[in-house]
Amino acid sequence: MRRSRWISLLVQRVLITVAVFLAAMLVIYFTAINPKEIFSPCDRPCKRADWPRICRYRLVIEKRLMPKSLLATTDQAAATTTGGHLAWQHQQHRHYFLVNGRHTGPALTVCERDFIVIDIVNRIPGQSIAIHWTGQSQRRTPFMDGVPMITQCPIASYTTFQYKFQADHVGTHLYHGFSAEERGLGLVGAFVVRSEHEQRIHPVTSGCHQQELVWIIAETDSGALSINGRRSFVQQAKPGLRYRLRVAFVSPFETLPEGCQHWLEVDQHRLTVIALDGNLLEPVPVERVALSDGDRIDLILETSLGKDASGAGQEYEIRLVSVASYNGSCEQEHLRFASSSSRFKLKYVGTEAAGTQILMKEPDDAGDARGTSWDHFPAELRDVDKTIRLVLTKRAVQREILGELFQDISYSVNGFSFVFPTAVMLRKLLPAIRRTGSRTGVEDGQLHTCSGNGTGGGRWMPKKCHQLPPDESCECVHVEHVEAGHRVELVLINEDPDSDHSYHLHGHSFYLVGAAHFEEGWQHQQLDRLLRRNFDRPVRRDTVRIGRRSLVVLRFVASHAGLWLLRDLGAEHGWSRGLDVLLVVHGRAGRTAVGDEFDIPGDFPTCDSFVGPKYFLI
Repeated sequence: MRRSRWISLLVQRVLITVAVFLAAMLVIYFTAINPKEIFSPCDRPCKRADWPRICRYRLVIEKRLMPKSLLATTDQAAATTTGGHLAWQHQQHRHYFLVNGRHTGPALTVCERDFIVIDIVNRIPGQSIAIHWTGQSQRRTPFMDGVPMITQCPIASYTTFQYKFQADHVGTHLYHGFSAEERGLGLVGAFVVRSEHEQRIHPVTSGCHQQELVWIIAETDSGALSINGRRSFVQQAKPGLRYRLRVAFVSPFETLPEGCQHWLEVDQHRLTVIALDGNLLEPVPVERVALSDGDRIDLILETSLGKDASGAGQEYEIRLVSVASYNGSCEQEHLRFASSSSRFKLKYVGTEAAGTQILMKEPDDAGDARGTSWDHFPAELRDVDKTIRLVLTKRAVQREILGELFQDISYSVNGFSFVFPTAVMLRKLLPAIRRTGSRTGVEDGQLHTCSGNGTGGGRWMPKKCHQLPPDESCECVHVEHVEAGHRVELVLINEDPDSDHSYHLHGHSFYLVGAAHFEEGWQHQQLDRLLRRNFDRPVRRDTVRIGRRSLVVLRFVASHAGLWLLRDLGAEHGWSRGLDVLLVVHGRAGRTAVGDEFDIPGDFPTCDSFVGPKYFLI
């Protein structure tokens, strides 16, 4: 009896061990990386009771030359568009990027709280890259934010870097190359994070058809437009339904000095704005919506046209038209080219009963990315712990090339022109602060930091800048220090009389509580009189456009430690043109500095300069 009991127990344990082993093998099998995989099994209905999944992807990045036929078309268009103004710019971009063999990468769709594991394979000869994931806080993984020389080493040619983080912000987002050139020439894709609340509970979004439409609208340096990487695009949809349309707009090239926006409209269809940058709004019915670089806008597209609907086979024009910003004008030639160079259509296929209708007010003529937040404004943000005032300026400078002088432009913020450090800042800044005992500024041969937030708190700059003439900007890593948990007011003042500027804040989202326009010769002392802050459910965003001679006021809680870039989206050539600012959020009470709140992996790649000794014997 005892012997049979022992045998039975042994068999049970063996079976349990085998079952656990087989279960582990199944998990590994179904979550393993498939090099040809574009859509992950994580694209599914989201249920809060389910365990988060591990979503694995492999994205191969390549760079190709444009076909001669396409170059001839775009070069001629550029020459005739602005009388030659764009010709020199376009000559700089005779290539495009591919992601898994596609111009404009595949859409990655996951659920809230899923763990994302993505291998980025750089197959571009002689060019390093980094990939940023918009909208995600990277609360526990700030080293995965994708900012070269700030959070990570650039991904060198023919190497692979694996990003691992948790998707924690629901909404329509992007993954894209860090430089504006990469974003504008195809190294970009949709990153959609869903939730059970939006799919099943929310009174507006839950009534939409389960098939979502995702459009990445991109403008090249020649002014040509594309949707999802196509110059001719047909969106199929069934009549009588309500679709959630996720739109992202990418236009990093300054093809015109005025920096035009674009109107998006669908012929004979009503649009309803429901979210900006992944943050829900009170529904705003509109006839058309304005798009700026970096915008992510969620819309409801109703394909039910009542008794006049003709059903399957009917086609409607999708129009994208350049428009003047409120205090500038676009050239008419560009308007004609931008609106007619591409053919975009919405085509009805099949038939289906009309979807559930939600009663709303009559549509406005236009929506310009403003509205009322779905959630109430946090009461804690009515007061702030720190104000950072950043003044954007530019000046003309003379440079010499091949023995000839030409006019160039130098950009700066508070007199500082941002340059990237020579070593990864997330690794170097913490030891430097501990060594010097100062957060104001660090100068150790690798980190030439500067700071000065324009509110009377003093300025600090490297020694190399002390002898500069007053009208020259100091080239340094412009940082502003904030304590974790502090309430921050960020005032961005654009004194540029010619151009609008778009900014994206990494790691956090903010409330747009104020905006104003000022005339030439205004004084900063007039700021409080000029501003009227709005605390009645202001829009929550992570990207903002600042008009020429305008200012915006942003408020947010610096909720988690890390190095978070306030990114100028208009740096067309290279990583920066000097208008970036790095926000250093230090650890909470009891933790001395930024790096105490997270652990950088021990095998995380490092990169540094190699310089021999100052003195040596031969």
